[in-house]
Amino acid sequence: MTLQSLDRWKAFGLHLAISALIAATVVMLVVWLWYPRPYFEAMGGEVLLRLLIGVDVVVGPLITLLIFDPKKPRLKYDLATIAVLQIAALAYGGFVMFEARPVYNVYFDGRFHTVPAYSVDAASRARAAPEFRPLSLTGPRVVAAMLPADPRETVGITVAAAMGGPDLPDLPHLYVPYTQAAAKAASVARPLVSLAQRGRAEADAVNDFVNVHGTGRVMGYVPVRARNRDFAAVVDRKTGEVIGYLPIVP
Repeated sequence: MTLQSLDRWKAFGLHLAISALIAATVVMLVVWLWYPRPYFEAMGGEVLLRLLIGVDVVVGPLITLLIFDPKKPRLKYDLATIAVLQIAALAYGGFVMFEARPVYNVYFDGRFHTVPAYSVDAASRARAAPEFRPLSLTGPRVVAAMLPADPRETVGITVAAAMGGPDLPDLPHLYVPYTQAAAKAASVARPLVSLAQRGRAEADAVNDFVNVHGTGRVMGYVPVRARNRDFAAVVDRKTGEVIGYLPIVP
């Protein structure tokens, strides 16, 4: 197949097919790997992905449709320019989504806090225990955070957070394994039935969750704060174990 054998509609269709294949690969990477449910909705991933796909799948092929003419002497150059711009936009969008991916789900002060990669304080990360330094590529890790031993550091963190700096959940040097706080999470967990009483959709979601994860367990929920939309972590009210998540705003 040569450029001269194509008309503008065939070129448009070919460009669209290639762009759609690339976009599908990106969607799979983002939704299944970086933003597992319910984090995709909670972190605003659909907005970023919509912009990314809009540029890659819509704008690029449309430009090809407008400028394609097999008789143009600079056609290869024009198409190469479109491809370079498209790749640059895709790379930038992918980088933004990579930096915004959730890497930690931190239990502190009676709730979980979802922390994106860009919010993790670099200096604190360097001071953290080795197990808390890597940033996950496959969804957030569940951990807990403890107040600093020095009250002055706590005051400093509070003041910094009030001025737009990192808050306590963003500081990996204060992380501990979630098992150390699981009992506290169990003690503050609220009855799961209270979520089901909010409406028919919520009740169906809770019933489906219970049917999948077993009706013999005593379950409760703990609120999860996220950038775009809060949701609920379902925990065992005896052990504090995180069983799963419900996309219901607590």
